[in-house]
Amino acid sequence: MYVRLTKSKKSKHPTLQIVQGIREGKKVKQKIIASLGVIKSKKDLEKAGKLAEHLVRQLEKEGIPIDKKLCIKDLVHRKTVYDGFGVVVDKIMELTDFSNVIHQAQGKQRFDLENVIKLMIVQRLELPGSKLRTYERQHDHGFENISLHQIYRAMDAIGPFSAEIQKHAFQTVQKFSEDTIDCFFFDVTTLYFESVIQDDLKNFGFSKDQKHHSVQIVLALVVDSKGMPLAYEVFQGNLAETKTLIPVLETLRNRFSIKNVTVVCDRGLASISNVKALQEAKFHFVIASKLRSMSKNLKINDLTFYKPLLGQENLPKEKQILYRTMPHPQYEHAFLIVTYSPSRAKKDREDRECLIEKLRKKLNKPFEASVKSVISNSGYKKYTTAKKGSSIVLNEKAMKNDAAWDGFHGIAVSNSANISLEEALLRYRDLWHVEETFRIIKSTLKTRPIFHWISHRIKAHVLLCFLTLFFERFLELRLRQKGTPLTPDRLRYALSGIHTVIFENFGTSKTVKMPSLLSEDAKNIFAALEIPIQRETQMCCV
Repeated sequence: MYVRLTKSKKSKHPTLQIVQGIREGKKVKQKIIASLGVIKSKKDLEKAGKLAEHLVRQLEKEGIPIDKKLCIKDLVHRKTVYDGFGVVVDKIMELTDFSNVIHQAQGKQRFDLENVIKLMIVQRLELPGSKLRTYERQHDHGFENISLHQIYRAMDAIGPFSAEIQKHAFQTVQKFSEDTIDCFFFDVTTLYFESVIQDDLKNFGFSKDQKHHSVQIVLALVVDSKGMPLAYEVFQGNLAETKTLIPVLETLRNRFSIKNVTVVCDRGLASISNVKALQEAKFHFVIASKLRSMSKNLKINDLTFYKPLLGQENLPKEKQILYRTMPHPQYEHAFLIVTYSPSRAKKDREDRECLIEKLRKKLNKPFEASVKSVISNSGYKKYTTAKKGSSIVLNEKAMKNDAAWDGFHGIAVSNSANISLEEALLRYRDLWHVEETFRIIKSTLKTRPIFHWISHRIKAHVLLCFLTLFFERFLELRLRQKGTPLTPDRLRYALSGIHTVIFENFGTSKTVKMPSLLSEDAKNIFAALEIPIQRETQMCCV
């Protein structure tokens, strides 16, 4: 039932009517319930319109169904809810069954722990910030009545369940991945604090961010060949990265029945003790090697001992990648693969020339040529020599020695891995996945700045970042499997555009929820997670 303004050929002025649609077979006909008079002016229309609306409400009270017709001028924008991230997090919680894991941590908490965890994940995915900012912006994402106190209590509740969450992440990857998990890619980074106060976790150490005057923690991360995070560990800030590898792998072995797994890591983790420990634990390995520390008698950088890799027949000789192999001179039961890449040699040369050019400009200003002003980072140190009076000069011999190694790179491969040269190189090349994952967790998801000082809160914060990272990577995995891959930036852009606008009709005391249209990327995301793409407008009471 609705109100309409109609005009006939016989009448000079239109008539206002109350009309009801009645179905007769396959057709719907309009039956005039009442005629409210002829409308000769705008004033007549306003009076009759108010009368019509009053009559319609009265008929509705009597139980006669009324068509939901809205008057735009009575609608007032109440708020906009950016619910794209929330819808996706809800679905991933369901698909991965992380809800059950978080339910274990519920305990005697009087608030909905899972709902609070979802809020923190949603906020970090959309726009990372402090827990205070998360609390203040909860309404933007459709969350209600979550207190700041509950957010901190949720961190305390979930912190002790780090092992269970990591175990479930590993099992989820096994369940949804199309490949067998036979390779662990391992790397380490540091997270610094705007502080100099040391404790049992925060301490001074070698900073990968060049923040040597700030305390830090060390974060070790394990991912699979597709970049899916499998495990992590937080260490005290002064622990050398070479000492992080074995504890993390031993933890993984204790959690799962791991067999025939190859560990891939960069040369920062290469040490004789680590290699021996890997062999004793029966892990295969592919680890970058420090070529310059090997005996000069081996003539590692002498290209007369090299030959081109297979499959380069169509490339000119000056662009072919060369290689040589030999028993590893430092590790038992392992062999060394050394490659020479012309493109890598060009990059090494250009990087060095750029650095030396900067050094020359500094040294041309005598009043600035002091140790403190010239050696502003560790890269300058190897090309300079300090003379009497703290003056700095270029070390020509060091530059010449460095140039002799342009383009060379070596990896150590355990004999037990039983893989070909090509497979070993390919596995090492896949190490970029863990480097990209670190870039996402540090830059995109902004693990730091960390607005916590107590050790258990810091660890809980890192756990939430790991969980958020897993959700994002899981979504990327599902999209790749559906043939519609998206980058992390495009994911966030697509999800940030999904929203629901809520209007309030003061005349009827009802609200209308109007969802936004989905972009093509958003549709692909919903399809990958099996979320209904059709989003309907809803009307409900205030």
